Amino acid sequence: MSSAARPAGVEVVSRVWPPAVLAVGLVVVWELAVRVANVPAFVLPAPSQVVTAGAELAPVLGAHVATTMTEALLGLVLGVLAGGTLALMTAASPWLDRALLPLLTLTQTVPTVVLAPLMVLWGGVGLAPKVVLVALTVFFPVLVAAAGAMRDAEGELSDVLRGLGGTRRQVLLLVRAPAALPGALSGLRLAATYAVGAAVVSEYLAGTSGLGVLIQRARKGYDVDRIFVAVALVALLTALLFVIVDAASRAALPWQRRESGNHLLLRRPA
Repeated sequence: MSSAARPAGVEVVSRVWPPAVLAVGLVVVWELAVRVANVPAFVLPAPSQVVTAGAELAPVLGAHVATTMTEALLGLVLGVLAGGTLALMTAASPWLDRALLPLLTLTQTVPTVVLAPLMVLWGGVGLAPKVVLVALTVFFPVLVAAAGAMRDAEGELSDVLRGLGGTRRQVLLLVRAPAALPGALSGLRLAATYAVGAAVVSEYLAGTSGLGVLIQRARKGYDVDRIFVAVALVALLTALLFVIVDAASRAALPWQRRESGNHLLLRRPA
């Protein structure tokens, strides 16, 4: 039976169970290895100890998660707006494209963690510098993906619109921007994977709440099990944000789902 003929539920299960079985197997090996080797908890806690630490932290985890997600979401929105705007500007002006993109690419050689102290000095320990730091981290993938997609969108439709008397602005807004939407959303998916991590890094240096603050406090107390709890939450929140962005992207591009389905139907049965 081909993958196109399988029920949706069976297809999902067939994709989920291999990594799920592998993850469970790795956790079991981890637990056994720590118990057999008698590894100290301050070096590497067993998964059962991490679960216990998570239960102990449960009353305060909600506030930390809310802080980190607020910073990540606001920074993601700001970064997407900045990246999309700059992409439109560079697409509208070839001179700006040649002048701006090399400079922006050069700025990406500076790690985000290096900018964090400057953000704290300039903006204090509140929400704003952390949101800006997340935005600086996520805007570049959106900019590159959207600008590249607009650059590649030049084609027959643009020629037709120009032949009908369309201006450069109309070509940009009616042809190149819509054609670049799939590429821009791909950049948004990539940016979503960076947002939570950038928020946590911004909390390392200054803050009173957030998963980064939780990790710093646990590090000072050698509570490695609590660090693992925070790391697991960061991974889960990143995955959740990616799934939400991916679902929104699919909803914004329904024709791609139809095209994918048609391509699957055209394949020969296995």
